[in-house]
Amino acid sequence: MPGAECSRSLWKLLCNGIDATREIPSERWELGSLHDPAPDRPGKIRNRHAGLIEGVETADPNAFRLSKRELRSMDPQHRVLFESAWHALEDAGIPFDALRGSRTGVFVGINFNDYQRMLARDWAALDGYALLGTTASFAANRISYAFDLRGPSTCSSVGCASSTTALHEACRSLTLGEVELALVGGVELMLSPESSIMLSQAGVFSARGQCRTLDAQADGYIRGEGAGVVVLKPLSKVDASDRVYAVIRGSAVNHNGRNEWIMAPSAPAQAEVIRRACEWGGVEAASLDYVELHGSSFLKGDAAEAIAISEALGERRSFPCRLGAVSNNLGYMGAAAGIAQFIKVCLSLYHRTLPPTIHVDAPNPQIAFEALGLTIQSKLEHWPERGTGEPRRAGVVSTSLGGSNAFLVLESAPEVRVAEPSGVEAPGHLLVLSALTPEALRQQAMRLRDFLAETPASDRTLEDVCVTAAFKRQHHRHRAAVIARGRDGLVRLLGELARVSGQALLVEEGQLPGLVEAGRAYVDGGSLSREAFPGSGGRCVSLPLYPFQRQRLWPEWLSPQEVCRAPTDSRPAPPVAPPSEVVVSRRVQEAPAGEREARLMELLRAQVADVLEVDPAELDTRGRTFFELGLNSIGATVLKERISRELGVTLFTTIFFEHPRLELLAKRLLALVDSRTGVSSEVGSLASAPAQEEQELRERIAGLSEEQARELIARKLAEISIEVD
Repeated sequence: MPGAECSRSLWKLLCNGIDATREIPSERWELGSLHDPAPDRPGKIRNRHAGLIEGVETADPNAFRLSKRELRSMDPQHRVLFESAWHALEDAGIPFDALRGSRTGVFVGINFNDYQRMLARDWAALDGYALLGTTASFAANRISYAFDLRGPSTCSSVGCASSTTALHEACRSLTLGEVELALVGGVELMLSPESSIMLSQAGVFSARGQCRTLDAQADGYIRGEGAGVVVLKPLSKVDASDRVYAVIRGSAVNHNGRNEWIMAPSAPAQAEVIRRACEWGGVEAASLDYVELHGSSFLKGDAAEAIAISEALGERRSFPCRLGAVSNNLGYMGAAAGIAQFIKVCLSLYHRTLPPTIHVDAPNPQIAFEALGLTIQSKLEHWPERGTGEPRRAGVVSTSLGGSNAFLVLESAPEVRVAEPSGVEAPGHLLVLSALTPEALRQQAMRLRDFLAETPASDRTLEDVCVTAAFKRQHHRHRAAVIARGRDGLVRLLGELARVSGQALLVEEGQLPGLVEAGRAYVDGGSLSREAFPGSGGRCVSLPLYPFQRQRLWPEWLSPQEVCRAPTDSRPAPPVAPPSEVVVSRRVQEAPAGEREARLMELLRAQVADVLEVDPAELDTRGRTFFELGLNSIGATVLKERISRELGVTLFTTIFFEHPRLELLAKRLLALVDSRTGVSSEVGSLASAPAQEEQELRERIAGLSEEQARELIARKLAEISIEVD
């Protein structure tokens, strides 16, 4: 993930409150031709920042066991997901050979397919390798094939909730006994500008260039990219040697149904999915200490999540529920957002620590935190102890632009009794390591040396380290071993192993012959016996991950200039009228008092019709909201920019929620124009009390769902004794 290659570096980044986003470099995109701060400029991207990972154009052919020709045609999303699966299995302490032929499932969340569109710029580049390398399902299938896994191999594509939905599907498969182990993850990379152009034109990008979830200045998000994979197994199958980060108690998914429009959040639907996840897990929603937010960084969207959480958790709580968002650190990661949120919460539960939520200078004014029983996790602190005997609990919430919602309930892993050390120091320690190439083996030795030198002895016993390396890692062709009495000796020998080529076994003086023979047998390709590792150790620990030897494997014709070149066969842009500046505004202001509102209505009607691409004469606005006319969030963004330009006033998209009908909007805009110019008129003054009440009633009704409106109408009609079929 941005700024983090492994879970240890991610945890350090989060605890230090680091923003891993940056300006998009020229090596990725030529922003000179793409960037334009104006939100409605066709073919442009509004901001210059994103959370990026390094080396998306590279891969390790030895790890993939594929030709360079095939790897050049493979979507980098598939590459980084495969590497993440490899590292997840290593961190879980599961040798690859132990899974061959097993009922292990692979569940992946994926969304955009930038690389396929990029290759399609040259039809001659589209061959069988491109088919295997860019089809979305192969993101999961490649992992199942590489590790010889026989369970389901599926991809979920439900937008931003894709990886969270994949986690839900994996939990269901494990519960049903369909699989005995599951690899679950998500991926999203920003390879070509097209998807960012579409998102920018949809009005979701921040003008400030930051994700500010829960902050008063939240105005959209900036993108992040990356991949994450976790290993799931039933709690009943966990043994004493396993290292468990967290337990999933429940999960649920649903959809908003018919909402204001397809991209609008629904607090009732989100509250329902939280309740269902808690019910399935047998957990009281009120017991959640913390919820990791979706993190799209919109005032209205963040408020909907907060309201949903409060409604689901209920009012009878003795402590506030804490909220945070990893998107503020990494950027909003799309299909990989859910797995990033999930991993953050797992690490928080494991370390019993809550990281700070950055970029929150002033709380979102649309969220009544105290009244809702919520608070922002604003600083690094230990996970609070409730004194109730219940485990620490947290939730992960996901939504998507298409209306899909997901929720996961997590809790801390059960305490495992660890055998007390015998008190007798082992005479020596055998530490083994292996790799696919000599250079990777040298780098592995350096990583292990640094790991042992920096890790306190109380955190990782040498017995655990050596047993993990011997029995919980895959053993590759090139091997080495070091034997020493203590930590300092192992660090010294690993450093020597990294410097001197040709030596595979280094032994400190005075070591037992049996231990030396075990080390020599290993480097010669033999297996290891548990008898060579006496003592009480044996728990899985997180050792340094495999050092992939990546090479640049990228179609050279796909240069940054080519990637950022607009397709030559694109339609010519329609003629754009020169800005009218204040001409329209002056026409409205200079009209007689009785005509000004009518002229403004005429202007608004024409603009709405143009955005909806209908004949103004056919646009029936009587008693209908903008959304009933067919306007959605994208159209509202375009309409807002046009009206702002025509009238010379600054508007926000929320004005269409606050004034959802044409006549209501006209009155509000007329007041804004008058206040800007200092004009005072009968029409521009505040509405009379009855008119104000009527406006408030209309806005209240417009905010109801269809079902709520029907119920309200039926109730009112019943009061006056009118029967309705």
